[in-house]
Amino acid sequence: MKVHELSFYSKFQCAMGSCPNTCCQGWQIVLDHDTVQKYMEKKGRQGLWLRSSLTSHNGAILFRGKRRKCPFLSKDLLCKIQLSLGEEYLSDVCRIFPRQRINYGYFAEESLFLACPQVCRLFLNNLDHLCYKTTDRNVSYAKSGTNDDAEYLQELVEIRLALTEQIMNHPLPRPMLYTGLLSYAKALQQSYIANYAPSDGSKSSYFSKPVHTDLAAHIREADTPFIIPHDITYAMLTGSFYHIFLKMVSPFLYSLCRTYQKEFKWLTSAKGDAKLSVLLEQLHVHHPNTERILRGYLTYYLLEKFLTVYEDYSFLHNIATGIMHTHLLELFFALYHEKNHRLTDDDIIRIITVYNRRGRHNDEIEMEMYEKLKRFLDAPAGKRP
Repeated sequence: MKVHELSFYSKFQCAMGSCPNTCCQGWQIVLDHDTVQKYMEKKGRQGLWLRSSLTSHNGAILFRGKRRKCPFLSKDLLCKIQLSLGEEYLSDVCRIFPRQRINYGYFAEESLFLACPQVCRLFLNNLDHLCYKTTDRNVSYAKSGTNDDAEYLQELVEIRLALTEQIMNHPLPRPMLYTGLLSYAKALQQSYIANYAPSDGSKSSYFSKPVHTDLAAHIREADTPFIIPHDITYAMLTGSFYHIFLKMVSPFLYSLCRTYQKEFKWLTSAKGDAKLSVLLEQLHVHHPNTERILRGYLTYYLLEKFLTVYEDYSFLHNIATGIMHTHLLELFFALYHEKNHRLTDDDIIRIITVYNRRGRHNDEIEMEMYEKLKRFLDAPAGKRP
């Protein structure tokens, strides 16, 4: 089978006990059915040990732990289950993370989540090689999704390649590039939906190829920068993203959020926009390399997430969400630099890791943030704040 493998996928190695931000703490771990069944059938004291550490929430089975710390995390930051029972007793997510593996039927893709510090370091060291390489080998994981349109899937791969090349290499400032990307996403979404219709009552196919899909033209025609204003930024970072328990779960991220709130909470829209602009400008003056990192982050987001449109045709949502996350990450870089007068690679890795765990890998929080952005996107350009 054809496997699209992230260029540095095979270089990943878990830091285990020396990890600066262990994946066994800071979020809840949902167990898969087979692992739960294995724990239920385990006999003796070890079976009681496993079952006594389980709890349920909204129909899901989770590990019971305080402050979202896995109860099986040892003082040496190692997994007690793996040490005592072996890897076969790990849940799927614990065994696979931070790897992401998706079988589309016609090919599979394997990438890495930036919620892991080791992956972030590989990301920073490979900004000039953010791409997939193709190999031929068997995969053990089942096909996901229900779509079986090979032509559409291949078109998406080609669109993604064009998007990532433009993001990394186009000389336009990012805000102007964003305008072109969003215009392109709207055109793609409208065109695919308009040209899609049932062919025989059971399957669906395209009557004609989509139109308005010239990415370069949309970028050329971009005439105003797309800038997320202070009001929307503040709305995205309050509510469930910033929660009182965040101080216990992620003190580092909590501190950055508090810094933002103290500086921006009482500002008017105009003063907030002005301060945000100066804050970001200072970041790039003192750390010009962050521009490449931010373009790389958006590129990486699309490499990982773009093919979700294979199932739902949500081109605009997909690209806009990537822009939203890139904007918020830029803000946290700037806040950290202002507060600490530095932004090293280790700092960048830490910020990306904690942000991704909170903003990227919590579906409810991500959707809530996007709803704030969507109201801004839906407003006519002349009436946006």
